Amino acid sequence: MLGLWWALILAVIFVVVNGITQMYLAKGLGYKLKPTGLAYFVGVLGNLFTGSVVPISGQAETLTLSGKIKDLPTRVAALLIAAAVGIIMGLTGSTSKIAEFAGSTAVAGMMAGVGFILAGVGWSMCKQETRTGVVSMAVAYAIYMTTHDLVYTIAGSVAISTLDFCLLQGRRVDLQKLEIETGSTPESDEWRFWKKAYWMDFKLLKPKFGWAAVMGGLSFICLNIGSNISFGNITSSIAGQTPKLDSLTWINSLADVPSILFGGAPIEAIISGTAGVPSLGIVNGPWLAGIIMMALSGILLITGLVGKLGKYIPAQSIAGFLFIIGLNITVLPNLATVAGALVQVTEAFDANIVGFLAGGTACAITVISENAFVGLATGALIYNIPVLAPMLFHLFA
Repeated sequence: MLGLWWALILAVIFVVVNGITQMYLAKGLGYKLKPTGLAYFVGVLGNLFTGSVVPISGQAETLTLSGKIKDLPTRVAALLIAAAVGIIMGLTGSTSKIAEFAGSTAVAGMMAGVGFILAGVGWSMCKQETRTGVVSMAVAYAIYMTTHDLVYTIAGSVAISTLDFCLLQGRRVDLQKLEIETGSTPESDEWRFWKKAYWMDFKLLKPKFGWAAVMGGLSFICLNIGSNISFGNITSSIAGQTPKLDSLTWINSLADVPSILFGGAPIEAIISGTAGVPSLGIVNGPWLAGIIMMALSGILLITGLVGKLGKYIPAQSIAGFLFIIGLNITVLPNLATVAGALVQVTEAFDANIVGFLAGGTACAITVISENAFVGLATGALIYNIPVLAPMLFHLFA
């Protein structure tokens, strides 16, 4: 039992560390960190009452996409539009219906495409900071090939590459390089919540709704659907549990609202090492680990401690973890699912051919577009050709 609790502790610590690296990406894009802590607390409550094993945290894809909107009021409006639609979709069960409509092979193909993207990000990190990335990659594969345990893989690769960066190289992360001009006010380092300076970071922002906000909101909605289906399925699969995609959709959408209103970052579904925690007796290990991870992340953010820790944790320390999750955990099993449709010999062989084409196309388009929703939509269209083609023929005949 002690070993199980140790696995939980390691998973929580190193997924929190992973989230911290994403939060410095958010800071560089003009988001405030303290208000982002509010989103994590909403995530805690959501998973606590729904039993979801998929935690929410900083997600590079959403942060990067939203950061392309440089006008802060427009960005806030776009994120609020996406959050509102996401809440409605989650409560009405639309996310699950979309997954059913797309078909299992299209979803698997999209997930494989996301895996290639994640592996690519890990590889890019090695090129950005060669020594740190290579150390992370080497340690991650050494541990994973020996133990096949995701928790120890994360712990070892992040810890050793970070220690090498800080102690052997004697370096620190230059946070100034992460800052860009976005029109946002600098965030204070004040952590004492009884001081006026602390609450200056919680001023409500006024959204500016317009065509740019609507188009941005639609883009975020598409990405949110794709990431929830892909990351939600991947993390749930690691945990060995059925994904609760609708619950995940309304939880992460609702969580974004208080953060966005105060200039904080959106947080979304992630592929989380907490899913690899074994059950602790009658307690669902992945569920408990995800809740503790989000609570700890929220505390570190809202107290301002993340700002003081960031200089010690290079983003490239997660390169090995991302590469293994991308290639070994995501790409290989999902491509096997897509290929399996081709070799099945059943009465519905034609349907299997269509399923294979849908999955392969979804994978390719996801990689090319770097957008999970675009890949899924294309795969879903191919998957439903046998149904749609006769309807269109009768409609225009």
